[in-house]
Amino acid sequence: MTNKADIYYPSGEIEKYYIKSIWRLYEYNIQERTETILPKGTVEIIFNFSDEIVYCNPSLGIKNKLPPCFVNGINHKPFNLIKKGQQIFLGIQLNTIGLKVLFDISVKEFNNNIFEGLQICKSLDTLSHQLSHQKSFNKQVQTIMNWMNQRISVSNNVKAITQIHNLFYSQKLNDLTVRKLCHEVYYSDRQLRRLSSEWLGMNTETFICYNKYLSTLHLLHNSDLSLTQIGLEAGYYDQSHFIREFKSYTDMTPKEYQVSNTILPGHIIR
Repeated sequence: MTNKADIYYPSGEIEKYYIKSIWRLYEYNIQERTETILPKGTVEIIFNFSDEIVYCNPSLGIKNKLPPCFVNGINHKPFNLIKKGQQIFLGIQLNTIGLKVLFDISVKEFNNNIFEGLQICKSLDTLSHQLSHQKSFNKQVQTIMNWMNQRISVSNNVKAITQIHNLFYSQKLNDLTVRKLCHEVYYSDRQLRRLSSEWLGMNTETFICYNKYLSTLHLLHNSDLSLTQIGLEAGYYDQSHFIREFKSYTDMTPKEYQVSNTILPGHIIR
């Protein structure tokens, strides 16, 4: 099996509010395998130029061939990809608020599923065809950024980007509660719930819990802390609370995930 990967990170401050990265992955001569992808807190627009890849979502009972272009929303449970042959993916990894800005659709509509690009926006189909004929990653990035800038320039939601980012992403979430957040940002519980559901795809309490889980996923890969220390650092009040919450998102315990020996956070290959 031969691998090749490219990645671009945005440089503009406002850009970073809605886009995390643009990436391209090549894998050749893959023997059939199953890749489990855990909830990772991002949404992605993915252009699929691969041999047949099957998407399986056990929680929804879905098993479909991946389309050439699709949007993968926020996931709260793992899903599987069954791969073989040649894999070529080009992806736009977004913060959740990016979906609202680009498509003017509540992020909640995308939760726990994938949607064919043409169902969401006709311009994604055109963009997919353009990118399929470009070999240079730099040219693909430029084409994507031109498309995104055009979409953002006519978006009704662009003025709210900084406000929403400051409301939900400028806080330290590991010791936060809904009550504390309301106090910090001078919003009522009802106002925050409406905004978080629309822009983040989940209510405020779920958003806080979800980000504690994401913090543990990061620490499992980027620290030498013990599991007990990781749980406390992420804001869980004891080890059993940490294990229970982690398992609710991943269907495995932190220890089971740790011994899976995965290199890429949130990805388990069998």
